[in-house]
Amino acid sequence: MLKKIFFLFSILLIHSNAFSSEEITLEKLEELKNRNAISTEDYLFLKDELDGKLEEKYFFTLFINRTQITTSFQIVYKDSKTFIPLKEYFKNTYFNNYNFTNNILDMILGMELHEVMMDFNTFKITGTERTNFTDKDFFLKDDELFLEASLFSDIFLNAIDIDYEKTRVSMSAKYAINNEIKRLLRVQESTLQKKKEMNNFMYTNSRELFNLGYMRVNLDKTFTKSEGSKDDDWDGYLEYQGPLLYGELTTEYNLKDGEFTGANLYYPNLAYNHFLEFYGDKTESGRWNKSVLFEKDKGYYEDGKTFIIRENVPIGSRVELVYLGATIDIGYEENGVVEFTNSELKSDREYILRIHTRDGKIITQIIKTSDDFNQQNKGEFQYRFFMTENESSEKIDTDGSIYYGITEQFTIGGKYFKTSESINDEYIYVERGAAEIVYSDYFKTNPYTFILGTEQIFNPDKFQKDNTVEGLFQVKFNKFKIRYEDGYYSSYYDNKEARGITFEYNPTDFLRVDYSYQWQENWDGEKSKGSEIDVELSKNFNRFLSTFQFQRNLNGEKDYSINLYYTGYRDYSVRWTNSISERGDDFESTLSIFNRARQNGLDYSFEVAYNEKDKEKMTFRVSLDYDNWFNFDMTSKDNGDYDISAGIDRVIDLKNIRKPLDNIDVSRVKAITYLDLNDNNIFDNDEPYVGDVELEINGEKKVTTSKEPTYFYGVPNNILYNLNPIVRRPSFDVINSTFSLKGKGGGDIEAYIPIKPLFSIVGQLSLDGSYSNAENIYDGIVIKVFDSNNKVISNIVPDFMGYYDLSSLIAGKYFIEISSFKNSSIEPLKTEVNIAYDILKSNTYQLNTHLLNNKIEVIK
Repeated sequence: MLKKIFFLFSILLIHSNAFSSEEITLEKLEELKNRNAISTEDYLFLKDELDGKLEEKYFFTLFINRTQITTSFQIVYKDSKTFIPLKEYFKNTYFNNYNFTNNILDMILGMELHEVMMDFNTFKITGTERTNFTDKDFFLKDDELFLEASLFSDIFLNAIDIDYEKTRVSMSAKYAINNEIKRLLRVQESTLQKKKEMNNFMYTNSRELFNLGYMRVNLDKTFTKSEGSKDDDWDGYLEYQGPLLYGELTTEYNLKDGEFTGANLYYPNLAYNHFLEFYGDKTESGRWNKSVLFEKDKGYYEDGKTFIIRENVPIGSRVELVYLGATIDIGYEENGVVEFTNSELKSDREYILRIHTRDGKIITQIIKTSDDFNQQNKGEFQYRFFMTENESSEKIDTDGSIYYGITEQFTIGGKYFKTSESINDEYIYVERGAAEIVYSDYFKTNPYTFILGTEQIFNPDKFQKDNTVEGLFQVKFNKFKIRYEDGYYSSYYDNKEARGITFEYNPTDFLRVDYSYQWQENWDGEKSKGSEIDVELSKNFNRFLSTFQFQRNLNGEKDYSINLYYTGYRDYSVRWTNSISERGDDFESTLSIFNRARQNGLDYSFEVAYNEKDKEKMTFRVSLDYDNWFNFDMTSKDNGDYDISAGIDRVIDLKNIRKPLDNIDVSRVKAITYLDLNDNNIFDNDEPYVGDVELEINGEKKVTTSKEPTYFYGVPNNILYNLNPIVRRPSFDVINSTFSLKGKGGGDIEAYIPIKPLFSIVGQLSLDGSYSNAENIYDGIVIKVFDSNNKVISNIVPDFMGYYDLSSLIAGKYFIEISSFKNSSIEPLKTEVNIAYDILKSNTYQLNTHLLNNKIEVIK
């Protein structure tokens, strides 16, 4: 193609001296055509070249996933772009699972049947990370649809390499192509067939009404010195965790004061990823504050503009808060919960909770903070119900909400509040109801959200004359996010009107700037306005993370902080935090060193702190926890004051207090090996235990007995264990079965393992005296065993005396076929055999047969 272009232009230059020193233009090309110096075909060819519209066709050898597909795959070069023929690609990969109607291409791709839709009317794509394209990214010609190479790659490929010199195009497909799917399906079909023939037993905890759980015992002796006077005291508490009312109860008892201080009944993993929690704690005034909460489990919640990470963790756990690979905070479990409030917690970020349990196991959880505005997918619900006692009014406060996704973009919601408030020195209930709509979509590739809500006061009457109306609009442009909020409020609130605009800018991965401007007017006519800014720099240097933060609030107060985190030398982490305000008299600096994983049962940390506001400017703290029984804490100050505590910290199983436990997040396993007489894989009342079966869980081996269940204690949760029962007794085994278990907490695991009694069918084919060559007859005999589904499960031949032995059969119905593949004149035998277990009889079934007059018959 290029040679042709060069040749034609050379002819033009030779043909006319007028063109030899000037650039060839469309006007001069038109003149040559009128003079018949070039043909119409050449004129159109050169005109397209000058316009940049020339289509150059190349034929390549196509490779997909390193497999050669075809040697004549067409690629078009047009408008300085490379285009891939879509239908030809479909044809070469035997792909037919698509529909192209009304300029909308709907495709179902790969083994996962992933749907991707391209709308050539609106230039939108759904089902991929790329959401739009333009009319210059494709063209139609001769019933073929050509897609620009980068657009084609974004939809179908992981990578593409076009080698023009070798005329070779190599593609790495994002989705399995049809010939791969067929091969995978054949493999999967074979695997599924094998699995279908296997009995797979998976055991886990079941919710229980009540079961004895686990106890943590903590006793400390403390020695203190404060302002010259010394004292010693003791402290102690018990923490209990166990199944109750089909949930998980966690409670704490103060041994010194002789009273319960907290209780929590937790129901995780409910519908739509919600949880239900009943909890209470004793306040300083001595009364119990009781609450109930039912909501979606996000791992965090928002308190105004502050993000707070809250997660249920095993008792005794220590938790690292990790951001950008560095540990930025450390938290310790309290009553089964850990919480983090940290200036580094912001929206649109990903954090990791690294949970260290008391046995040295590490569990990781990912927390993604985002402004989801309660947006729901189509057909999904989100609920929230919260009820608590108000300590001041001694009344019950209630609030609840429900959101439902009408479509993927449109969500509706409603809220209800009933709170006790002090009005005219009297506590009365204020009841409010609210409705809200949320709409989110994309403008080209830019996501936006619109929210409109209204609230009405139901009680008391004095607030009913005005309704509250609030609106929000947010849009993101690459690294830039803008949010505008406006509200008009009822007289229940102090504000009569409030509006604000927020800008969030993330030009790079290490810089974030938040700026907001707020204006409000109160019902008394007072107006106020102001702005706040938050600038943060975060930078990784291998194992180091450094952050700098500047904040200015609405009152103009400025705060600065610079932090350095080091993670990675063996199992150690270092945290150095520094903060100071504009006043300059409140400088704080803290240096912490701790081990990130327990080593030889030892968990420790060291901390040095400087605080300019307090009299004791320097503080030193060390904490040790050894092998789940001894703990030591010491805090000393530069004025000579100190606080030292030492004691025991132990977890025990209340069903087996002699069993040492390293962790409370464990399960018990009750294992029963039973004789499955009727082969239904269900433990029936008349089926006896089978002893002498070896089981191994978490490295612990036990042998079952024929009189009682076998228990395993302290099996860590959230780990999948494969059970491989070894039956030591003859004539018993597990046939075509796999066994596994996984603890999830909440109750014991009951593992009923069926043991099958094995049988043998033995017998002899005797011959009538008329058969002279017995060895030749037996050499042609075959005995087949069919199961109840008429499938051959055994195929043997008798020995030279006619004896046969069909072994490893379980109870059930079989069909036995004895025939000759050498002598077709011998009439075969096919008879039904029913085998049932009888403890008083042998596991051998006798089936003797006789060959007489070329007919095989059963000897009664």
